[in-house]
Amino acid sequence: MLGATPFQPASPTSMCAARGRPKQAPAFPAEDAGDAVRAPLPIGGWSVRLFLRSSGLPAPASQTILRRAGILASELDTAELRVDEQQFTRFLILLSRRTRDEAWGLASNPVPLGTFHTLCRLIVNCRTLGEALGVVGRFYRLVVSDFAIKLRRDDNQAIVWLKPLRTLEAERYVSLHGAALFLLYQFMCWLVDRRLPLLAASFSYPRRPSSAEPLRAYDTRVIEFEQRHTELRLEDHLMSLPIIGGEDRLNRFLSAAPRALITRYYDESRVSDRVKSILRTQVGVPLGLNDVAARLHMTPVTLRRHLAEEGCRRFSELRDDVRRRAALDMVRQKHVKLETVALRLGFSEYSTFHRAFRRWTGIGPTEFREHPPAD
Repeated sequence: MLGATPFQPASPTSMCAARGRPKQAPAFPAEDAGDAVRAPLPIGGWSVRLFLRSSGLPAPASQTILRRAGILASELDTAELRVDEQQFTRFLILLSRRTRDEAWGLASNPVPLGTFHTLCRLIVNCRTLGEALGVVGRFYRLVVSDFAIKLRRDDNQAIVWLKPLRTLEAERYVSLHGAALFLLYQFMCWLVDRRLPLLAASFSYPRRPSSAEPLRAYDTRVIEFEQRHTELRLEDHLMSLPIIGGEDRLNRFLSAAPRALITRYYDESRVSDRVKSILRTQVGVPLGLNDVAARLHMTPVTLRRHLAEEGCRRFSELRDDVRRRAALDMVRQKHVKLETVALRLGFSEYSTFHRAFRRWTGIGPTEFREHPPAD
């Protein structure tokens, strides 16, 4: 778990849908839900106090961290203390380094530094959101002993829920489970490069009005408390959304963590990149424009317009480019028979694949494999 904030749901006045809001929507809501168009709001000082209390650091060490983060220690215990996003991010980074714990004492056992980085390196190799969540669950079961992340499918719904594994005192339970669900949802949104619409967000504990949980981060109108489990419910077909990978994208995300998980996530990639990601995950399946548009939850006309705005003249050219790049990568793998490569790429006959490869490169696949170009 890459800790960011021990968020616990708060006011029912904040229960509004996130979809359709401008990109300036706040990461931390004001008391009035009508503030949705303001710049990101400051973070309540209660978050800072809770992290310091959980870390168990002595006063001198805590004061050093606060000073380096630009937070006045003299105002720590005041109800008026608010910190901005940059201060809070700096505070979290300094605290994790000082405690050597990515969970800052919220979990029963420390989460070693680098844990989240390692998880991200594993996740980007997954094909779909459902597959990635399976990896997340298995991975954190090895490092977190307080709860397990579970995924179940039921009645056309996918339920991502936290299974308690040990009894915790009330404050720690609420903070840990609230933070875990918030961070998991933010991470899920980043993986597929879009806000994920939820059927509901449920919490197994009572609502506490003193909390500053950014309920607007959850793209849903249904927020429930005192439920059986702390969980996210969404339509099952969203589990098939492709993971938007790429080394550069991952590096940007990791360099911005934990800030990238504190703020509301918005799509950052171009539509053409998302199309290519879908085509890559099913390179051997003859997906058409209508198929890809449906997976992106837009009409074919809208998809064509987005591609044209990004300089892509035709969908077929985009699909052909993805197939060509996949062919080059597969042919370089000398242990794989060329006939197998042709089948994996969706060619019914090797001769058809051979002609296509010659059109792409100017030479046949056998010659390319034996004498690959320098570039």
